[in-house]
Amino acid sequence: MGKENYFINKQKGILIVFEGISGCGKSKGVEGLYRELLGMGFKTKVIEWNSNCVIRKIVKRLHSMNLLTSWIYSILQWISFLIHYFSLVRPSLKQDYILIADRYIYTGRTRDTANGARQDIGKRISKWVRKPDLILFYDVDVQVCYERIERRGKVLFHPNRKVQCNEVLKKENLRYLEAMQCEYLNLFRDPELKRETNIIDIPLVSSDGTRTIIRNTVEEYIKLKSGDNFLTDDKAVSKMSR
Repeated sequence: MGKENYFINKQKGILIVFEGISGCGKSKGVEGLYRELLGMGFKTKVIEWNSNCVIRKIVKRLHSMNLLTSWIYSILQWISFLIHYFSLVRPSLKQDYILIADRYIYTGRTRDTANGARQDIGKRISKWVRKPDLILFYDVDVQVCYERIERRGKVLFHPNRKVQCNEVLKKENLRYLEAMQCEYLNLFRDPELKRETNIIDIPLVSSDGTRTIIRNTVEEYIKLKSGDNFLTDDKAVSKMSR
């Protein structure tokens, strides 16, 4: 993406969002970028989607009782997000942090679609929360992600408990991933979203190739935004290209 094509968010801080279906490899990208920025002296934090411990316990309890419907799960995940947003996201950005989000509102939107939940809560919240400076979307083939998950023995979480318990229905994981990927593509094609943030597709390449794409993208954006006096440590910026 050329300099003239970047949308520069004028608000304080930088919000970098990693998105993609389970098994796409984004968590490794989050960890790598965090270490790189932290090592260069940038004020950096990582946040995770649905990380509120109390909400997680409620979800697990309802799930074990077979009471967790798609609608209840949707409400709980958005409550968890709002708690996190007001307690960590907004304060950190106001303090000029570079905030790396391992999933953001787009995960909630795609999960609501895949789970058959109502869309109105996610859409309303998405309209008024801080938009990311960068969305790094891992556009990886669904079958590749599914096979990675199977090799790891990972169980995808669904509000539908049968999917977890019945071996015959394990293929539902693949259909779930396909539904999420389809919704991701729909969201990130939205012209309105493209006018208020920068969506960068991260293709399936080698680890070094992925790291280079992310590094170059973040480096270029930081340099452009630093012109607004966001960052003054030019030495730290220059280190990213080494």
